[in-house]
Amino acid sequence: MSAPALSPQPESSIGTVKYSGNRPRGISGTSVLITDEHYKHTLGIVRHLGRQGANVSVVASSRDSLVCRSRYCREVVLSPEPTVKGFVATTVEAVRRGGYDLVMPVSYPMTLALAQQQEQLIAYTRLELSSALAIEQAANKLVTVELAQRIGVPVPKTFDSSRSVLLNGRAGELMFPVVLKPSKESPGRSRVRYANNIGELEELLRQNRSSSEPLLIQEFIPGYGCGFFATYQGGVCKRIFMHRRVREYPARGGVSSCAESFYDAKLEEYGRRMLDALKWHGVAMVEFRHDSRDGEFKLMEINPKFWGSLDLALAAGADFPGDLCHMALGRTLSLSRDYDRDLRFQWPLSGHGELFHLWTRPQSIFSVLRDFLDPRVRSNVSLSDFRPNFRELAGLLGKFYGARKD
Repeated sequence: MSAPALSPQPESSIGTVKYSGNRPRGISGTSVLITDEHYKHTLGIVRHLGRQGANVSVVASSRDSLVCRSRYCREVVLSPEPTVKGFVATTVEAVRRGGYDLVMPVSYPMTLALAQQQEQLIAYTRLELSSALAIEQAANKLVTVELAQRIGVPVPKTFDSSRSVLLNGRAGELMFPVVLKPSKESPGRSRVRYANNIGELEELLRQNRSSSEPLLIQEFIPGYGCGFFATYQGGVCKRIFMHRRVREYPARGGVSSCAESFYDAKLEEYGRRMLDALKWHGVAMVEFRHDSRDGEFKLMEINPKFWGSLDLALAAGADFPGDLCHMALGRTLSLSRDYDRDLRFQWPLSGHGELFHLWTRPQSIFSVLRDFLDPRVRSNVSLSDFRPNFRELAGLLGKFYGARKD
């Protein structure tokens, strides 16, 4: 596999005021413009920053959107066109009018699109992002697999389907089941599929022939999913956090519906090795699976943006959105490894949360209920800010009703 050379990141131009993760300085009054109003972790960011006194505005297509219902959303900046292009244009126009200390994209499409507009935006506000080229490279699974192999981070056995393992006589190298996934970051939940034998693999590859995007074929790693999360400032790691998945949707592997914090020195080493090589700036998630066969962590992908389980990190004391605010205010962060390393979090009502997990694995009902009733387990249901959760519940009922009609 041939990958483009990694782009160097510029040295940080942020000021010299020192900020320690252990001795936080306030962000009250900081004006933040956030995108992606439908994401559960956007809601977590808005609530978290709002509780710290930040003035949070949201670029949205409707005032009825999930995040816009939060009591902590001070202003809704409506976009007349509900597309990435429309949201970017609305964001650029909003910051030109002035008043925002920081623009904080959440989804990959908006993160990349606004990174491509950094030169326009930095005259009016701050974006704590890597370059658009670095973001694209981090989101390219072929590039990251090759990078990992060069720097000694374990990866699953991986093939590029555009260089067909079947046509090139390499099918004997495959151990089933195998996982098929897009080679690059795609909007929404990744289209992950599984093949249990050569026949199923050939059929999935045939179905994908009309697509311009090749699939990756990877060995399936038995074990559990986990992640290394970090804030970087000018290529230097400033905060870390780790979690492992407890339950997912789909149950075989997907989005976390329940996760718990933990710490492992080897996982930190591998995660930092990847982001150090990219000379990262901003937040990122490096996703792994812990291989039950050899106890090793195997790289899955890099998410060069905020991640869906961010609520867990915030509840555990890892203030990633706050880091970006401090950076935008000209403060240099100090490294923090401090967080609650034994906290469990669940998403009962979210679009890919616990109820959807139960849809694919009903035998989990007792473990889901046990966690829901355990006061030590946290969730994103907030009685003091319930309007967004009510919106989630209404959406869930609509989906289940529609599924029954079908």
